[in-house]
Amino acid sequence: MAWWLKNNIRMIQNNIRDIDAKMNIDHQIAWLKSFGANTLQIGCGGITAFHPTKLDFQWENPYMEGDFFGEILNKCHENGIRVIARFDFSKTHEKFYEEHPEWYFKGLDGNPVRYHDTVATCVNGPYQRERSLDIIREVMEQYPVDGIFFNMFGYVTYDYSGNYVGICQCENCKKKFREMYGEELPVKEDIEDPVFLKYVDFKKKTADEMLMKIHNLARSINPDCAVSTYATTGVDIVRNESNSAVDRPLPFWIYNSSDNVGEIEGSFSDKICSNCCINAVDLPYRFMGVSNQLNQIRLYGNLASGGILDWCIIGNFDDYPDRENFDSVRKIFHHHKQYEQYYGHFNPKTKIMLVKEGSRKSLCAEYRGIFRMLKEAHLQFTIVEVDSLKDKLKELDEYTYIILPDVHTLSTEMMDALVETKAAVVGTGLTMEESAPCLEQLFGIGVSEKITDVRGTYLKTEPKQIFPDFAEAEKEWVFLDGPYRKMKLLPGAEGYLPLVEKAMFGPPERCFGHKETDSCMMSIYGEKNIYIPWSIGTLYYKLGYDEFKKLLFDIMAAAGTLPYSFETTAPEMVEMFLAECAPETYMLQMINLTGYNGMTFFESHEIKNIKVKFKEITPVLVEELTEQGLKATEYQDGMTFNLEKGELYKAFLIHV
Repeated sequence: MAWWLKNNIRMIQNNIRDIDAKMNIDHQIAWLKSFGANTLQIGCGGITAFHPTKLDFQWENPYMEGDFFGEILNKCHENGIRVIARFDFSKTHEKFYEEHPEWYFKGLDGNPVRYHDTVATCVNGPYQRERSLDIIREVMEQYPVDGIFFNMFGYVTYDYSGNYVGICQCENCKKKFREMYGEELPVKEDIEDPVFLKYVDFKKKTADEMLMKIHNLARSINPDCAVSTYATTGVDIVRNESNSAVDRPLPFWIYNSSDNVGEIEGSFSDKICSNCCINAVDLPYRFMGVSNQLNQIRLYGNLASGGILDWCIIGNFDDYPDRENFDSVRKIFHHHKQYEQYYGHFNPKTKIMLVKEGSRKSLCAEYRGIFRMLKEAHLQFTIVEVDSLKDKLKELDEYTYIILPDVHTLSTEMMDALVETKAAVVGTGLTMEESAPCLEQLFGIGVSEKITDVRGTYLKTEPKQIFPDFAEAEKEWVFLDGPYRKMKLLPGAEGYLPLVEKAMFGPPERCFGHKETDSCMMSIYGEKNIYIPWSIGTLYYKLGYDEFKKLLFDIMAAAGTLPYSFETTAPEMVEMFLAECAPETYMLQMINLTGYNGMTFFESHEIKNIKVKFKEITPVLVEELTEQGLKATEYQDGMTFNLEKGELYKAFLIHV
């Protein structure tokens, strides 16, 4: 087994500056050991070479005396710490531009993208296509690195300050695009433009081609060297980040780590997820850390979802000005070290598959809303990215529900498998709205034009036997916002949730005239498959009204049985995980999110007498994972325990 597939990594990335070539390396090793880290990711080459290089197209660190990278690699290995060499080929020092302008990104105005003394390169230029391989080869032939990571890989359209730089217009891109598609390179990003859609395909194909070149080179030199970046093709350790940004729109995505790790864990069996928990508030504010509670939530999210521990600071520990989070990182790393035999190889055996479409950097609001609903209901689920669904087709019948939130790229093979599966397929957020055959075969409906003038529109919560939550609440109407389509029901489909057409909403004297219609806004086909022609998940993600969650769960319950793995009195803001972790052993984990108020992270609340009763497993022994060791916990027709004030995480082994 490859070393990384043991999935027991506790990694710290020191995102080093040129001046850190003068750091005290013995101090660095002592810091790593104090954290319990077993892996270091650290700068090696690309923008700056942190080692003596014979390549005349690398900028050798002017602050370096001797061989910084070689020394830290050797001392890490002497102390049982693996080293992943970090490269960044997205830029070079500006001194290379005049001699090699063909290496670089070119904007619409014909100019390169400069940032301080660096210039942005292009994926299709000779530097990234050829010289980057020379740089990797030099390092791998000289140093016994355990892995290589390359930063900011692919097509970058923003600089570090967030300025949009657009689509590269260099001659390499133009020529390659013309050869592949017989078209001229688009000049703007427009999803309505068919040429731009070809450019999206172009980006993936050219990036994947480069990823495989790097993969093959690394394997040819050292088969035991892991390849890592923010992509999946040719990659062993898939990188992502739980990070913050001062300009990022709300709502804050508190499930960032669970989402990032869950997607890779659910989609691939031959890769692991390295979700980097960024200590910094934002790129411009790298020297202040996020709140201690948020930092821990992110790391525990990695742990609970089956990923590695991965934490990053700028520079070196000796002069880092904000050490508030250091002790809690140590605590989490040492917990993992104490119990690592139980982590990293979870089999959740869930009955709900949540399919994710979209870049891991995109908002995916419909998906996030459904994700949050399931988490708050303590319904366990598996995330599968849509491109990996083709590898899961034989597993579909193992699920009770397969949810497709705002999914639009199902292949014919995928669609046929979804039509045939025993699982109930749930389409939300106008999933596959552009494919009449898919809507007909999978959901038994057709759709009309998209309606965008919606303010003042409602949904009537009828019939009440389908929506029992609204009978209890005596709530007849739920508002609808955002685009929707009217459905035409085909034979075998039943419609529910009638549309109440919009009317005047001001002034108060004129707020009347709403018309109840026969147009249904939810349907069930073949007594199991559900279609919702509006963005129920997006509304919940952005606005948070519980009515949207109740509507979804009511219609799902009408088409089947919601597959709860356990009954619990834990509140919605306790994130819970249940998975098999060893033969005849499960792990129940929870992250206490009750200290989060939507903006600020306070100390988590005390929660007394949480009850859990498992539905599909019968425990013979339950043990809590504590700092003092495993502690037996009583289980008699269920278990009862407390989360103390400030206790963010708790885990139990369930022996069956």
